[in-house]
Amino acid sequence: MKRERNTNQKEMIKAEVQLHQGHLTGDQIYALVKEKMPGIGRATVFRNLKDLTEKGEIGYIPTVDGAGFFDYRKHNHYHFKCTKCNRLFDTNVPYNDSLDKVDSRFKIQNHVTLFYGICPECEKMKNN
Repeated sequence: MKRERNTNQKEMIKAEVQLHQGHLTGDQIYALVKEKMPGIGRATVFRNLKDLTEKGEIGYIPTVDGAGFFDYRKHNHYHFKCTKCNRLFDTNVPYNDSLDKVDSRFKIQNHVTLFYGICPECEKMKNN
């Protein structure tokens, strides 16, 4: 049985995700943590992000381009990814938990819906 460790590194990583209250990629989190813990390795950050996600302590939003985002909000909600600036945003679209029951053959735990388009900030810059 694997012994669970609650390391300072893991706590620092979790704190950075919660502190920024947004959606950060693993590389962005690594850069933030490395500023405070210069000796930390990229593999350590990603291993701890995976562990925190699996334990439900932080959320993870996969994207089609492979650069998923980590989220401090753990409840089910939908996201929007801007195709211009590549930022991820929470939406006001209510989570539809009835979709978790669409196929009785499977025990669906949740679903991920990600909207793609242009955010208001990028749209405004395009029109100026």
